[in-house]
Formats: sequence, structure tokens, C-alpha cells
Amino acid sequence: MVSSAECGRFFFMSRAKQSTNLASISSSNLLELPVPCPPTSVERRAILTFLDHETRKIDALVAEQERLIALLKEKRQAVISQAVTKGLDPDAPMKDSGVEWLGEVPKHWEVKPLKRCAAFVSGGTPSKEREDYWQGDIPWVSPKDMKQWVVSGDADGITPDAVEASRLTLLPENSVLVVVRGMILAHSFPVAVSGRQVTINQDMKALLPKAGIAAIFLGRFLSANAKAVAEWIDEAGHGTRALRMEGFVCLPVAIPPEDEQNRIVSYLTEALAKLDALADNAERAITLLRERRAALISAAVTGKIDVRDLAAAEKAAAA
Repeated sequence: MVSSAECGRFFFMSRAKQSTNLASISSSNLLELPVPCPPTSVERRAILTFLDHETRKIDALVAEQERLIALLKEKRQAVISQAVTKGLDPDAPMKDSGVEWLGEVPKHWEVKPLKRCAAFVSGGTPSKEREDYWQGDIPWVSPKDMKQWVVSGDADGITPDAVEASRLTLLPENSVLVVVRGMILAHSFPVAVSGRQVTINQDMKALLPKAGIAAIFLGRFLSANAKAVAEWIDEAGHGTRALRMEGFVCLPVAIPPEDEQNRIVSYLTEALAKLDALADNAERAITLLRERRAALISAAVTGKIDVRDLAAAEKAAAA
């Protein structure tokens, strides 16, 4: 519902677009700003009634798109989880994995600890006092970069001298990257794969898959089973969170034959692209609807929309 205060806010927002000085305007000058005022209370009420009716419709459409996005996120997670723990063949014979949270897995899959699936590599931070270390093009990935599935570390770049001096490891493309320390672990477990050769900071670990393990499959498995990983996250110093590596490296992983891993990866690439496209369309729709809502209110409170017919109708109804 649109209040008179909201109408006023959008009026001043519309004025701000016309004046670059409004952000620093003094209170005395603010009082001097001309404000359009409908001549009668009936017309003022008509404007609010019109906006209330129209914005309710827009808000309902926004809520509908938000529900769609939530459903798509749930569907996305379910698709990944099903593929990396049950496979693509619904008729495949199953067996008990021996792990409560993993349940049954295809009979021909192997269940083994994470440490037998990948080698673990730590990271570090080059000296901040050496500005020359931070003028290179070797990506240095930190938790803030872990916001997408494929990470290329475009934010920070370091030099070969920085890599050598800090004893960092140059990680190959398709390394599995995880965050092991930071407040982000309080609500999520970021997992990604490197899109190119990168280095990482000390709050992260890289997993280099061993022979027979597809990196993207392993990354998807870890992402799908973040709740199981969360059992090994504890509070560390200064209230931050840290992943206990002694538990994490023993995490059970269900591993199909390599050719089946590749089929699962291909299936997920296609299926997730479709779901992500639908989510992107919904996000764009929300942006357009919110822009439409703001423009509608601004136009109504500045007289760009004629609501006199509404005012007349309200007056006739009251007579």
C-alpha cells in the first residue's frame, strides 16, 4: 500500500534526478522547494487510491516472481543432489552407503573419504607492504571472489615474484576451491572451480582431484552436501568460523566410474543452464516492475498522471 510519506519520498527522488545539488541541500533550502499540491482533498485521496490500486498489482507480480526464484533455487539444488548421489539411471540397483546423510547410492559406485579423492593445497597472502607484488596478472582468489561457480579471480592479481616469495602454489584450471575460514561459513559453504590458473589466500583450500575423479563432479558433490560439511564448522577466534580439516578430509564421497561422472557433469551443465536462465528472466522482471512502480508513483505525485476522473468518481460516489 502507498502512503502519503512514500508519495513524498518519490517526489523528492524525482527532484533529485533534476538537481545534482539536492544531496547536499540545506534544511532551509529544502523548505523553499516548490511542492505540487492537488487543490482538493478529494483529488489527493484519489491519487492515493489510484496508487494503492496500481502498486498492489505490481507488488503482487513482484511477489510472484520472487516465489518463482525461490522455487527455482530449490529445484536447482534438488537436481544437483539427485544427480551426484543417485545418478541419472532411475532403474540402477542401489546399495546402502553406510552413511546416514548420504543414504543409498548406485550399487556400482564407490564410497570413499575425501582425502582419497583429492590432494589439499593451502594458500597465503603476499606482503601488502610490497606494492609491486600486487601489480601482476596471476589471479589471487579470496572468499570475496567465491560468488559464482567458475572463479577466475579478476579482482586481485599478483606477480610471479609474489608467488615465489609467499611460497604460493599455482593451481591449475578446474581446481576445486572451498572457503575454510570466515564468517560466510556461518550460513553457507562456498564451493567453486577455477576457470584458469590461480592462487588462493589462507582462508581457502584447493582440492586437486586424483586420477579418475572429475573436478566438476567433485565440486558439485561438495556443494550439494554442504549440510554434511557444516557439522565440521566451529567458531574460531574473534567470533569467526573455521572448518575443522581433520573431519572434512574424511567426508564420505560417492564416486561413480569416470565416464559416468562426465555424463553427470554434462547433464548438470545443460539442466542448470535452463534453470539459471529462468531465474535471470525473473530477476529482470522484478527490476522492471520495481522501476515501473517508482515511475508510476513519481508521475502521480508530480501531476504527470491525470487522476481527476478518479476524483470526480469519488465525489459522485460520496454524494
